[in-house]
Amino acid sequence: MYFLTIISPFYNSEEKSKRLLNTLLSIDDKNIEIIFVDDGSSDNTVTALTEFKENSCIDVNVIKQDNKGPGGARNTGLKAAKGKYIWFVDSDDDIKTEAISYIKSVASKNYDFVDFNYNSNSSIVNSMELEAGIYEEDRVTPELLFYNFGLICTKVLNRDFLIKNEIYYPEYCIYEDGPLMVYIYPFLCKKFIKSDIVGYVHQVEYTSITRTDGTLNSRYFDRLYASIFGYKKGVKLASSQEHIKVLNKRFVSLYLLNPVGVLRSIVPSRNWLLTYRVMRQYRTVAKELNIEESPVSLFTGSKKFKSYFLFHWYLSFLLFQDQTKFFEENRYRAWHRPFSESTKLSSNL
Repeated sequence: MYFLTIISPFYNSEEKSKRLLNTLLSIDDKNIEIIFVDDGSSDNTVTALTEFKENSCIDVNVIKQDNKGPGGARNTGLKAAKGKYIWFVDSDDDIKTEAISYIKSVASKNYDFVDFNYNSNSSIVNSMELEAGIYEEDRVTPELLFYNFGLICTKVLNRDFLIKNEIYYPEYCIYEDGPLMVYIYPFLCKKFIKSDIVGYVHQVEYTSITRTDGTLNSRYFDRLYASIFGYKKGVKLASSQEHIKVLNKRFVSLYLLNPVGVLRSIVPSRNWLLTYRVMRQYRTVAKELNIEESPVSLFTGSKKFKSYFLFHWYLSFLLFQDQTKFFEENRYRAWHRPFSESTKLSSNL
């Protein structure tokens, strides 16, 4: 069995993936497999991946599928993977090969995950903000991971841990990492090792599915669906009312406060209407999920933003019409799916 499977989703990544492909081409350990999932690219990405496979000395699997988003591509890769550990690597980022030797050295320990530091804009970042070392037994609690889980991209995950706990990403959805690290992993992880090695290189020079040129991405409101996906799973895993309160606060922040902050506009604009739609839909969803806490009582933002939020929160009650259809139609349009396929998309959340 391979000790490591590297899974990379690709979507029109012909140019921005060259750095990663060069790094992966240098790997010669035959106990590693690479899975590339082309998620419906319309450029020459598949040709580049096929050429890579022909030139690599290790096992490379190139899978083509219709566009399902990065979560859908990762799920496809995970289902095909044979390695003991899984490393999800974005095609426009890069990894440090020194980390691979480290993974091999600890692979027999059966950790839920191995965490590395990452490099971003020439700065070294420890996303978990924890000291290097082994964390297990009483040291690993939901409370610790609620606030110190860090980024998923810096983690090499145990495949059996993922499969046993049925941990998959939401599909037809961007912002797909958030639900896992915010609502799900804190309850399930029991044993991990934090390394002080830089393993991941986060690149920011390219726009991506979440990093745009400053305009609001047409799939921005996927984050609403992603948060519902994660919250529903997290509540099932929560073992106390205190944990549920934490999940409620996080849901308010991710579903409501963050979008309102992004849409914030001092002068009347289309963003005001979108803000009211989000607020109105939040009340619908909160009722369905039995979230009784008022977002006003959970607000932890600055006084200036709180005043802005409260002003629009009360105005949003003038929007009587349910906004479910608006957001669903927006989502299907963004993913180029006819609205009649609503059952298909909903089944992946």
